[in-house]
Amino acid sequence: MSSTPSKNSNALFQAGLKAEAAHNYIEALYKYTACLELGGDQAAIWLKIGNMFLRLGKYHQAASNLEFALGLEPGNLQAIYGLAIAYFYLGRLEEACDFIDRATQLQPDNSTIALDRAHIRSIKDSDPQNKLALYRDWGQRFADPLAVKNRPFDHDFRPDRKLRIGYVSGDMRDHAVAFFMEPIFANHDPERVEVFVFSTSHEKDATTSRLKKLVANWFDVARMADDALFNLIRKKRIDVLVDLSGHTRGHRLPVFARRAAPVQMTWLGYMGGTLGMQAMDYRLTDFNTDPVGNEQFFVETLFRMRGMACYQPPASAPLEALPPMLNTGRPTLISLNSSRKITDRMLSVWKRILELRTDAQLFIHVQEDSAEDAVATMEPRLVKAGLPLDRIILSPRVSLDEFMNSGCIADVALDTSPVSGGTTTLHTLWMGLPVVTLHGHDAFSSTTAATLKGLGLAQWIADSEDEYVSQVLALLDNPDLLIHHRKNIRSVMQASTLMNYREQCAELEGAYQRMWLNYLLGETRFTRSRTPCEDVIEELLNFNTTPKSRAAI
Repeated sequence: MSSTPSKNSNALFQAGLKAEAAHNYIEALYKYTACLELGGDQAAIWLKIGNMFLRLGKYHQAASNLEFALGLEPGNLQAIYGLAIAYFYLGRLEEACDFIDRATQLQPDNSTIALDRAHIRSIKDSDPQNKLALYRDWGQRFADPLAVKNRPFDHDFRPDRKLRIGYVSGDMRDHAVAFFMEPIFANHDPERVEVFVFSTSHEKDATTSRLKKLVANWFDVARMADDALFNLIRKKRIDVLVDLSGHTRGHRLPVFARRAAPVQMTWLGYMGGTLGMQAMDYRLTDFNTDPVGNEQFFVETLFRMRGMACYQPPASAPLEALPPMLNTGRPTLISLNSSRKITDRMLSVWKRILELRTDAQLFIHVQEDSAEDAVATMEPRLVKAGLPLDRIILSPRVSLDEFMNSGCIADVALDTSPVSGGTTTLHTLWMGLPVVTLHGHDAFSSTTAATLKGLGLAQWIADSEDEYVSQVLALLDNPDLLIHHRKNIRSVMQASTLMNYREQCAELEGAYQRMWLNYLLGETRFTRSRTPCEDVIEELLNFNTTPKSRAAI
């Protein structure tokens, strides 16, 4: 088959390509759909339609269209790769693994496909050594060779000066990362750091506008090539460059691979483990997220703070004093995490809970925009797992305000495994809901556990599926405990490092300073944010402050 549509529909197809290039995916979808009525290469058109649904986050429709395209043109790489991504977001992990493997076999030297394979495979495989091997392979093949040689840094190498901090992120918008970064931007000390943001997202919203007001040096770089962004960061003489995306959408890891700043670190945006690349010096974390011993699973040096993040709750977040079951007479469990995190294993665990508590119902948020799509996406999996459909409520994606009302309709929240909740867990706790989680083997599977430990709620961390079931049932049997939790959780969170913004930001700036000192020393002497460093600053002030490490750049 040809890879372009027939002459009759070519103009319309080209209009679709133009809209797609401008990120107008809905318009492009209309153009491509109209092409079907005009003939042409049906496989190419169906492939484009499927890809537009992928771009729009409509994974059920994406899968059905890409399956049709693959039927017309078996072996089409784009269809196979697109299906791997669609299946992954639909929670169909086994199929996602099969298709990403097929895509990798067809194009083994494609960096994007190789990275997605590492990500998808790392979720299926719970062995941290295997995850390390997957990401290290990607880093050695696609990131490390990009290192720019013989480009020394022309910086002021004094150890005690104000540092220039650059944040690179594809999520400076209505996104989970914003809930962590807004209080940081608002509380940075201008006497200690000068802040730069390099936003790689094409999407802008009210959150973007709000964040921009907090940062004097803001650069929209979504359309900037990697070499150009590398040169911009070098020109701005950024001392510490912070990746906030990891392996997720909008990342600019090739820029980091080129060594754009003397000190480079990753933080927040990706909890899945190592990024696998030599040019990423540090991973900012804490002892609950990455206990002592986890160093062996990372290419980066683990740099630990008391708490790795801040949390700013949404402005609209009602708190009901009583669990709804006391009014309705029926316990309600709820799954608030992205539905792609719901594995068949978790469905089997939830089935056990519903079998043992026959008066309970389960509310599941599904990442589809309509109720019809939510049912089409999730119901077949529920049937296959044997869950009672008459006691399950499926909800499509809702606004944040409506999402934060979930505490008014549910009594206990169920975390997912092997990928646990992150920001969602914090939102859930702020609503007044207890969260039961399975303890995992790495940060990806233990993010909720780390949060609960930090808040003194480790009793809701289960070491086995049996304990998970028991914990949920025990909570449903103890309405007084549910009331107590709703009454006290917000004050507990407000008293924690999560919401002590000024202190947390000061500690973060201390971490940056110690990383800078490590660079000047040419050795990793500091890996904790609160280790005293005054003697090292004095030592460096008494000698030539050209860093020993500079010769290696």
